[in-house]
Amino acid sequence: MIRTLLFATFFLFSTALVAQPVERQLTGSVSFEIKEFVFSTVKGSFSDVQGQALMNSGMLTSFEACLPANTFKTSIAARDKNVKEKQEYLDVGRFPTICFTADKIDFVGKIGDETTYDMQGGLTLRDETHPISVRVVQRTNSEWVATFTIDRTQWSVGTGPSSLAISNTLELVAYLSLN
Repeated sequence: MIRTLLFATFFLFSTALVAQPVERQLTGSVSFEIKEFVFSTVKGSFSDVQGQALMNSGMLTSFEACLPANTFKTSIAARDKNVKEKQEYLDVGRFPTICFTADKIDFVGKIGDETTYDMQGGLTLRDETHPISVRVVQRTNSEWVATFTIDRTQWSVGTGPSSLAISNTLELVAYLSLN
């Protein structure tokens, strides 16, 4: 009887010690580069990224984030207005948010203090969701950097006559802080 009681007590305490998933809020920004007229590169950013990451035993197990499309910014205000408002580009009046949700997260490795993950998931832009791959490096407990490349034509962005002047491919880097 005492053995059974001791075993039951041990079992209850040991299950309480197992790490529980921890939801962490994330904030940040996304910078991008796109080639224009083959000779130059347009650099810009989005701000106000908000989302959640779920950590289980210190490992990333779930990730989702959104940003307001109207935070698009480059060094030319007229271009920013055009990209935000035109139907052929972001059309932020109709499509106010851009979101990513990870469907699969793979642990790649750990070197020193940095932990690397590969995420597969859906990027929703202009109410269309397409799969993308994202490499995430956890630099510190709260500092994360995600890199990815997208083909803007998958989401029908920039499909008008001016599309001949810009590359289909965008390189993006998300700088994230997890609380």
